[in-house]
Amino acid sequence: MNNTVAPKMSRDQILLVIVAGIASYLDASILVSCGVALPLWTNYFAFSPLISGSINTALTLAVAIGAVSGGALSDKFGRVAIFNFDILVVAVGTAIIAFTDNIILLFIGLALAGWGSGADLPTSLAVISERMDKANYGKAITSTQLYWTVGIILSQFIGFLTADMAGIIPVKFLFGFISLMAFINWGVRIFSKSFKNIETGLADEVQSSEGTEAIAEAKPKLGELLKQKSVLVPLVLLTLFYLFWNLPANSFGMFLNYFLVIVDHQAAATATIIAMAGNILGFVATLIFMKAADTKYRYHIMFIGLAMGIVAMFIAGLSASYWFIFSVCYIVYMFGYIWIGEPIYKVWTQSFYPVNARASMTGFSLGIVRALTAAFALITPTLMAISPALFLWILFGCVIIYGIFAIAIVKIIPKYHIHDTALEQLHAAKIAKK
Repeated sequence: MNNTVAPKMSRDQILLVIVAGIASYLDASILVSCGVALPLWTNYFAFSPLISGSINTALTLAVAIGAVSGGALSDKFGRVAIFNFDILVVAVGTAIIAFTDNIILLFIGLALAGWGSGADLPTSLAVISERMDKANYGKAITSTQLYWTVGIILSQFIGFLTADMAGIIPVKFLFGFISLMAFINWGVRIFSKSFKNIETGLADEVQSSEGTEAIAEAKPKLGELLKQKSVLVPLVLLTLFYLFWNLPANSFGMFLNYFLVIVDHQAAATATIIAMAGNILGFVATLIFMKAADTKYRYHIMFIGLAMGIVAMFIAGLSASYWFIFSVCYIVYMFGYIWIGEPIYKVWTQSFYPVNARASMTGFSLGIVRALTAAFALITPTLMAISPALFLWILFGCVIIYGIFAIAIVKIIPKYHIHDTALEQLHAAKIAKK
């Protein structure tokens, strides 16, 4: 039997993940803080429903544009240079959002923050993956999901603490803190010689140990890559998988409070507690996935997560008019969806594509998903108004579809000779039993 244990990450690897992983924290914080601030802006500026609805859509579209353009720019001009620029744009954009009381400047800040946060996700994943040995690959990439979850929980907590403040003062705390974190992260990346040495040293180690020098020098074009079946098929499957996973995830992230308060007529405090409970369990689930990410158990818990999602959404669909049953189903779903969702998507994106095309391909995929998610978000309140049950059955259908795509992706890994530590260990364990 294969009892290989993945070595622990070195101090330099941990520091790299912490500094680069902050990008995921910033992305989640911006999206959630926007949701928390939306009713405050609506009242302060006397927004119409159309303008209020356009804020989240504008931010999501800016993220989509950032993901596509940022990934391509990082492959062309260098991961580190573009990543540093992305973080600075986020810092400036969130500072504008925090301290403006002008509608035009608000939308400018949202556009800058959205573009920067969209651009830094594919870039940060490429920065980490190119400096990580294969034994810790999945663990390092998955750890960025911890920062994403912390961003959600911390933003909800800041919103809760500042809820009784007048006007848009809570917005200053929400986005001011994000801007401060972004400026600190940018300062470390720009001015710390020791951190620059860590980035360079880890990249050199990986290149020399895994023979990627020649690959790193290649500059493949996106059009040329899309002509290759071994690249196009994984890209299509990964994009569709992430799209149908992201539709329920984004719907719950942006509209859970709306669903519980407006549709199910519960108190806002009740909705906040349920949301935080789900996200805290999601954090725990991410820790568990990190332990299994580089082992033969990665795909075992992936299918457990799929089963939990199917059962939870099926019961939620049957019990749409009972807020307590829905809430339990939501919490169960939030625990399981991590095991078959964004963490494994991130691992796959950094394994399936050529080294110098990872950011471009990931950004292209993320951009498509973000744009379609923004479109679905526009009609989500309408779906809830027409029929809460219909809305939940649509999400149930999404779970079934992304489960099918997940199975298809696992099947193409050996077909296209893609390196996958977890699957290789699983096959080795099966052979050892025979």
